[in-house]
Amino acid sequence: MSLGLSILLVIFSALWFIAIIIAIYTGKISVRYSIVWFFAALMLLVVGLFPGLMEWVAGIFHFELVSNLVAGVLITLLMIITFVLTLFVTKQKKQINSLIQEVSILRSKLEKDDKRK
Repeated sequence: MSLGLSILLVIFSALWFIAIIIAIYTGKISVRYSIVWFFAALMLLVVGLFPGLMEWVAGIFHFELVSNLVAGVLITLLMIITFVLTLFVTKQKKQINSLIQEVSILRSKLEKDDKRK
């Protein structure tokens, strides 16, 4: 990997960390959801700081080209992000259903109280 690409990766990962921190600070993303994005930025930083790491890992896993390893890692990372976000959405859907049921029960009780008066 060229020195210019390594520097670019380090700069991009630093900007990514800053963007995530700003998003957390402004309340646009919660800390829980940002962990996945911090992990992705950390991976970019490690690759940028240790350029020979990708060639070494590609050799361990018998990839002929480093670009194939990068594509595989990116696809895996996207699958992990999608899975984690699916877990969060499923949890939120359950919470929304529970809240709808609670509001319906409270509304029903209020209507009964209004009819009694």
